[in-house]
Order: sequence, then C-alpha cells, then structure tokens
Amino acid sequence: MSLSQDVEVLRTIPLFAKIEPSKLKLLAFTSERLEFMEGDELVRQGDVGDAAYIILEGAADVMVDSPGGAVKVAQLKRNDIIGEIAILCDVPRTATVVAIQDAMLLLIDRRELFPFLRRHPDAAIKLLEVLALRVQKLTAMMEDTTFLNLPQRLGKRLLDLAERYGKRTPEGVRIEMKINQTELGDLVATTRESINKQFRAWSEDGVASMSGGYVTILDEDALRRVVEQE
Repeated sequence: MSLSQDVEVLRTIPLFAKIEPSKLKLLAFTSERLEFMEGDELVRQGDVGDAAYIILEGAADVMVDSPGGAVKVAQLKRNDIIGEIAILCDVPRTATVVAIQDAMLLLIDRRELFPFLRRHPDAAIKLLEVLALRVQKLTAMMEDTTFLNLPQRLGKRLLDLAERYGKRTPEGVRIEMKINQTELGDLVATTRESINKQFRAWSEDGVASMSGGYVTILDEDALRRVVEQE
C-alpha cells in the first residue's frame, strides 16, 4: 500500500476527515503497517496504550473482562479505529481486541499523534467529541440497567447492534455479529437462562429470534414498542 493510499485511509476516519491530504502525509509517513493472523490479539485489556490502530483489512472482536469471563461488546471491521481512548488519556487499554480474520492494521504512534493534534485543533476537537459520546453511551447503559426491565434492556441493545451490524433479509434485520446467549446476558446484566426465555417468547410473538449465534429482528417496530413502553 502506498503513502497516498494510507492518506486516503486516514481520511475515512471521522477524526481526520476534514484535514487536507497534504497535511496528513507526515502522519501517514510515520505510521506503520502490521499484519496479524486470525486469533491473534491486537491489543490486550490493561496494557499500556501507546498507539492507535486502523483496520485496513480483516475484522476483529472487542472483548471486555467480566466476572463471568470475557464478553464480546463489539465487532470492528475495515477502517474502524482501535485504541483512541487509551492513547489520548494515557490509561491502560479498556478492552482486548482479537482478530477473527487475517488482518492488516495501520499503527499510529502516540508520539506522532499528539504533535499532529496540536497543529490541527479541528482533529483534537473531533477526538473530544468521540470521547464525549463514549461517556454518554456508558452513562446511558448504567441508567438502563437501573431503570429498565429485561425486555427493554435487551431490546435496546439489539437495536443498537442492528444499527451498526444489521443486514436486511427477507426474514427481518439480521445482526451480522456472532454472539451467544451468555454474552448477551453479560451485556444487559442478566443470566443466559433469562436471555433464552426471552428469545423463546419473542420468537413465538414474531418479534426476534436467535439461531446459530446470530440474532434476527423479525419485527423492528414491535421491538421498538417493547423498548419504549412505560
């Protein structure tokens, strides 16, 4: 991949989208391309966050440690960025990221990123927006656990996943992120058994189904009504 191609990759990231290509060349020049095999850890939760990564090829799962074991919370694909929180805040990485396909990443060293942000305030402001949205999302998840019942919590989480990973099929919106019932239970603070029971009820009502580790929202409007009920 050429320097000009690396510049174009950087411009696909919201953080750098408004920066002129000529000004991105130095950051692209100091970046490094890394190859990983399926199953390799790209970053590990708790490690020092001294670099951010952009996925050029492949895909990866984001895993967070919990009392019940590692929980998958997201799936990353081409042009997604890894590690923007740890690299900015100088804190340990908040998640482990594992390649689920052979992958190529573009590494951006913190020592290069910070001078770049000082020269380009627009990019620094965009990064602050990203962090603010992360905080807002975490706060909303905590409120959901406190104030919403299980069908509402699970329905809201499925709609969030469908917005990012959903693919329309004749049956409904299939969430193209493989996840099991235990992982879903961890995401909404309940047990695998409760998730299983809820999906049985939703399947009978034609709301949502789960098969082979994939969720299909059969009736999106009905699921939204579940989430919005008083």
